[in-house]
Amino acid sequence: MRVRISYGADVEEVPEEIEQMFTYVSQKSRNVMKQVETIEELLEEEDLETTLAVINRLRLTLKSIDLRLADVEMISQGYLTHLEGDKNVPDRRPSMDSTGISDAITNP
Repeated sequence: MRVRISYGADVEEVPEEIEQMFTYVSQKSRNVMKQVETIEELLEEEDLETTLAVINRLRLTLKSIDLRLADVEMISQGYLTHLEGDKNVPDRRPSMDSTGISDAITNP
């Protein structure tokens, strides 16, 4: 079962958090290569029963990599959107008088 874990981080720390999340992908990718090599050896030995078990583990590993990559992608897109939003926000926002008093004073 997959659960969502949520925690806060300063916006400046997001790239580092993304890098740490990708470390998981990198480690799992090394496992994939080992599993593929094991499958090749088992196929040469014609050990299909064990091959099927390793293939199942490989598929689960690939699934976990895909899910983590989706998380990394989503967070990265959100971060880039945030950065783009900061570029589009003017330094000073116009002041707004919701009462309409300033308008009545300047335009009698």
